[in-house]
Amino acid sequence: MITKNTIKQIASLRQQKFRKELGLFVVEGRKMTEELLQSNFETVGLYATEAFLADHPAFANAEIVSEVQMDQMSGQDTPPGILAVVKIPQQSEIKTTSQLVIALDGIANPGNMGTLIRTAEWFGIHDVVCSSDCVELWNPKTVQATMGSLFRMKVWSTDLPAYLKQAKADGKAIYGALLDGQNLFQMQAKPEGLLVIGSESHGIRADVLPCITRPVTIPRVDGSMTESLNAAVAGAVLMAEMTK
Repeated sequence: MITKNTIKQIASLRQQKFRKELGLFVVEGRKMTEELLQSNFETVGLYATEAFLADHPAFANAEIVSEVQMDQMSGQDTPPGILAVVKIPQQSEIKTTSQLVIALDGIANPGNMGTLIRTAEWFGIHDVVCSSDCVELWNPKTVQATMGSLFRMKVWSTDLPAYLKQAKADGKAIYGALLDGQNLFQMQAKPEGLLVIGSESHGIRADVLPCITRPVTIPRVDGSMTESLNAAVAGAVLMAEMTK
């Protein structure tokens, strides 16, 4: 039977400081939990309500908790009925294998962060390198937005300017999403190198700009009053065009 202390500890994982302190994060929902259990991530606790298990007997190994207890542990307004506590893996040395690598510079919105990771997997890109000040990967909203891609992708956090400077010195093409770049649909963009996507509010920052060797932009239709695209939307368009 789950204890009050365990419930309190799981509830505390809504906050980054406790995720960092305990080295744990939370996964919620049937699909996300299925993806988790098929991955190499270490699950340290699996909890479900009787109502959920009645409809999903495949999760019979989960510890049964009451609706009230699930509500106390869950970070969602309407708890989905199943919740897993997962160990945060140690970050490995950056060793990319994808021809095209996504580099995220200061992405602050967890929904955008998760969507960019999910979109990268859709287009066959399995490596994402993030600046150290991107939103935390284990933020519940980031985790949820990946829709399971998190468990299959390789995502690193690093000093992005230093990483890109070295990549540039190694002769890699570094594409940067900029408003004054070359028209994406007119350039000969090969699906190799790195694609840098900047933050929602500031774009690619000054210390990263010198690393860009191939500035690229998504052209705006004449007469459009929209100033910019959402980072996740822009990333999806860029990835689609560069990997086709």
